[in-house]
Amino acid sequence: MIIWANLDCEARWSGQTLPRHVAKRISAASALLAALAPTSEPAEIYAPAAIDPDRIKLPNVTLHAGDPTTWDLAWANPTAKAANDRRLALALTEQLGVALRGARVITSLAELDAHLATTHTARWVCKAPWTAAGRDRAHGEGDTLGPEMKMAGLTPARGAELRVYVGRLLDRFGAVVFEPWLERVLDLGVCAQLAPDGRITAQAPHTLLSDPRGGFLGIDLAEPTLRDSDRVLLARTVAAAGNALHALDYVGPFTVDAFVYRSGDAQVLHPLCELNARYTFGHVARGLAARFGTRVLGFGPPPPGAQILVAASADDPVSAWAS
Repeated sequence: MIIWANLDCEARWSGQTLPRHVAKRISAASALLAALAPTSEPAEIYAPAAIDPDRIKLPNVTLHAGDPTTWDLAWANPTAKAANDRRLALALTEQLGVALRGARVITSLAELDAHLATTHTARWVCKAPWTAAGRDRAHGEGDTLGPEMKMAGLTPARGAELRVYVGRLLDRFGAVVFEPWLERVLDLGVCAQLAPDGRITAQAPHTLLSDPRGGFLGIDLAEPTLRDSDRVLLARTVAAAGNALHALDYVGPFTVDAFVYRSGDAQVLHPLCELNARYTFGHVARGLAARFGTRVLGFGPPPPGAQILVAASADDPVSAWAS
């Protein structure tokens, strides 16, 4: 099977070139897409950059650098830019009545200044319309974005740097999505497939492993503990996401990411923080589970007894493993 592992799809949609170290890291992770191929078929995987083949510990995998002329399966449909625009997910939350307070599209620094002055959000994040793995986002605090950052608990230098960085994101993308940064208790996702006739087939929710700033660390297929009402809301959200993608003529895999956050003494489900209209590592984790009987797909130092899938190297200390 020929697999186009275009894990740089978000960068392509935004007209950017990934730094070399990022391109090499996602290219190493591309080997994991072999889990999406039939077990009996060798996987010919085309990735953004060349990788030392000795790092790859999966059987029947050959990595190539560059784009294939034809492919049997792609990480992302290269025409699915509109389906993966973060502004689509925001519009869906507004339609469903579950948008986070203060979440909105920002198109200028002046607009962000005005929004911060009226929203009074302790912590916040501005995300580019197309990003992956926590890249191209700015984290801030308080009511002012500027050198003084009086309410932010940041130094003047940090405040000035943040303003410059947000300005660069706006210059590159034309807009960012502003969201309050909440005290997350649990990150989760739902993998699904959208058929040409609009039929949606969804898997059970899985647990997302992430760092304190939302960076991706892996997948645990163990179902998260949710209230019955939250499961209903999550299922309704997945259905609405599938319907929105169908309206864009999208067909294929998608994933809805969600999280549970703390609000006073309560825990609240935010049922849609990301809509990824492509394969995700949730799909890959399920493929690995079917092939090896594993439950967890992780990136970083492997725990004792884990199966190494992609070994670390001198220029990339991150390994991929399953357990």
